[in-house]
Amino acid sequence: MQAAVLRRLGDTPRFETFADPDTMPCERLVGVCAAAIHSIDRQAAAGLHYSSPLDLPMVCGLDGVGHTAGGERVYFGATRRPFGAMAEFAPAGWTVPMPDGLDSALAAALVRPALMAWLPLAYRAELEPGETVLVLGATGAAGRMAVQAARLLGARRVIAAGRRQEALATLDADATIDLRMPPSALHHTFSAYAEEGIDVIIDFLWGEPVELLTAALIRSDLPMPASDDRGVRLVSVTERPASEVILPAHALRDTRLKLMGYGPASYPPVDYLKTYVEDILTHALEGDLRMDVEAVPMAEVADAWERAGRQDTRIVLTLGERDV
Repeated sequence: MQAAVLRRLGDTPRFETFADPDTMPCERLVGVCAAAIHSIDRQAAAGLHYSSPLDLPMVCGLDGVGHTAGGERVYFGATRRPFGAMAEFAPAGWTVPMPDGLDSALAAALVRPALMAWLPLAYRAELEPGETVLVLGATGAAGRMAVQAARLLGARRVIAAGRRQEALATLDADATIDLRMPPSALHHTFSAYAEEGIDVIIDFLWGEPVELLTAALIRSDLPMPASDDRGVRLVSVTERPASEVILPAHALRDTRLKLMGYGPASYPPVDYLKTYVEDILTHALEGDLRMDVEAVPMAEVADAWERAGRQDTRIVLTLGERDV
């Protein structure tokens, strides 16, 4: 088959011949029609992510849209190396039926960043309708999706914090915070919002913004919590390896803060995951979740790979309809 093949970490994948995939008993062979270039794909290929491959060559891509042997159009996950989603065929570990009328390229681009927002909010933080959500790093793909997801999941108020003001202005947020402010001004701003009440924080940044925010949550006059008090749940989703946080003890002792992360160790069971994907696909079909997409033939993966890191529009590699 033809595929986007990575032969050495740090290189650009090339469209070339690769062995056809076999399938395990728990897998389905999918004829791929669309697979997006996500930031995790580029980081892994560059050797900068915990999921970077140890054995090469390999086919890039973890998810996409395609057709099964019976002709069903599905969104799928493909994580068994050396095979991946950016190929004519992929062994799918799990699949979710695609709604009629939903564009394959849009679904391929949107589901992964949507899950990076949906799962921290719904599965880890257990967001309840009427709560207030603060998104740290709201101008990245997953951050923008987190603002949309919080609204769809019933948040009463959504606060978006980021460094790109032109991007913040396009979000459906109730308030925005400019993270380029001097630390003292940012701490004051965080304190004002903390006084009004924050229930869930989704963090895509880590580092100094989290230090300033946790400091802003500290109070010396904490009242006795109500019986239904669920605290301030901060879920870290960042994958930046060099980012660190200095957290003094009283940031945990004198706040209602509950720290948690979202990553491989906290993934939900696959049945839960598929249910969330179904919800995301339905919202995408209804126009409630949006993303700018550029479809590019998979044969042009080398050029598309270089451009993918320099634009907000999500590039999706496409192939014609495939028979399995």
